[in-house]
Amino acid sequence: MQRVVSDSDVIIHLAKLNELNIIRELYMCVHIPRYIELEMVRYQYDEVPIIEKTVRQGVLRVYETDDSKARSIAGRYRIHIGEAHVKVLAEELHAEIFFSNERKVRIVAKSEGFSVVGTIGIVLRGVIHGYFTKEHAQGMLKNLKASDFRIHPSIIDRAIDSLEE
Repeated sequence: MQRVVSDSDVIIHLAKLNELNIIRELYMCVHIPRYIELEMVRYQYDEVPIIEKTVRQGVLRVYETDDSKARSIAGRYRIHIGEAHVKVLAEELHAEIFFSNERKVRIVAKSEGFSVVGTIGIVLRGVIHGYFTKEHAQGMLKNLKASDFRIHPSIIDRAIDSLEE
């Protein structure tokens, strides 16, 4: 099984869709820095109880990361400190997959050799692996589009169209 690390945005999106279980189905577990866990709790997202339950179940595994390394990475790449903590963890665990929806972070992660997957990619993989029907996935993507998920609507439209083919 491939090692996966994640930023908060993908986890929050999957929690909002009530589909965090897809992580277990497709990847067994996802590794996150303590910083990301605390960030999600600090901002009091409605999905915090679901996220905390997923941590207790071992689907989200939390690790301490070196703050000085993260600050250095954040400065070097001009990314958010939380995303830099994810990069630190990815390097420590020799992760293969990096979950993020943020364009700048995706570019950095790809340049460092990670496969990058966002929320939409996870939904589409769920269809490919038979976890979601095309119709269910389209509904999820429409929910993403109708909500404040910070993913450009045209990207979501392309994903919906790809499910219709």
